[in-house]
Amino acid sequence: MLDRSLIDQWYKSEDKESFIFARRLIREEGLLCGGSSGTAMAIAMKAAKDFNLTEEDIVVVVLPDSVRNYLSKVYNLFSYIDCNYCYLPITNIW
Repeated sequence: MLDRSLIDQWYKSEDKESFIFARRLIREEGLLCGGSSGTAMAIAMKAAKDFNLTEEDIVVVVLPDSVRNYLSKVYNLFSYIDCNYCYLPITNIW
């Protein structure tokens, strides 16, 4: 059973930012991960900003999936363009 008193903050995410971050993890870090991992990273970046974390703070992000289940959706260029998920830099939180 989930003990909600242990949760500091709840975050929501959209597919677009999840897929953008998943593609960035592949391109910039060489990590073959999927959309759920992109969500985890996007939210971790928001939380780091919201909690005013510094370079000296440690953040652990669990990347819960791999690219295997997303080859036809997230990493298919035509699908990416059709969904208006063209890459736009997210410089204010990365």
